[in-house]
Amino acid sequence: MLKLSSQRLKRAYQNLRIQLGWFQGAKEGTTSVEFAFIGLPFLLLLFAMLEVSLVFMADINVLHATADTARKVRTLQDGINTPDKFKADVCSQVIFIPNCLSKLQVEVKAYSDFDSINNEDPLNDDGALKDDFIFNIGGPGSVITVRTFLVWDIFAKLPDIGLGNLPNGDRLIQGFAAFRNES
Repeated sequence: MLKLSSQRLKRAYQNLRIQLGWFQGAKEGTTSVEFAFIGLPFLLLLFAMLEVSLVFMADINVLHATADTARKVRTLQDGINTPDKFKADVCSQVIFIPNCLSKLQVEVKAYSDFDSINNEDPLNDDGALKDDFIFNIGGPGSVITVRTFLVWDIFAKLPDIGLGNLPNGDRLIQGFAAFRNES
């Protein structure tokens, strides 16, 4: 059996206290450790704020571009009579929306009066955006609704932020305009 003398036990205890005391007094790594605790939540908050601001900027841009292009349809300017021309005009006005032409969907419907407007859900049963929208610019005096849809890919899909409104966590941005064509 191993017997430790009281002298050896005291020496071992003193050595341990010296080593722990040195560790307790060391201050070289505290900034790194403190930043590790604070840095991650700070960076997550920073990225979340950036994502929210980008989504709202895209939302405002799409809404404004939709209204402006709808005005061109109303006044029969620039020959915007196909979905591709409509998309090109909207995407030429928006700022910082990558792949706008491929992501943007357009629906233009003609009605006889404002009471008969029926805006259907733009999503399929599985929550994906439809791709078979009607494009009918109508004739003089007809009531026209213009809807644009753009799926914004959310980079930081953080829970409880409420930014995504699609089942996969992305954001559906919509623009809308309703008017009566000029005669």
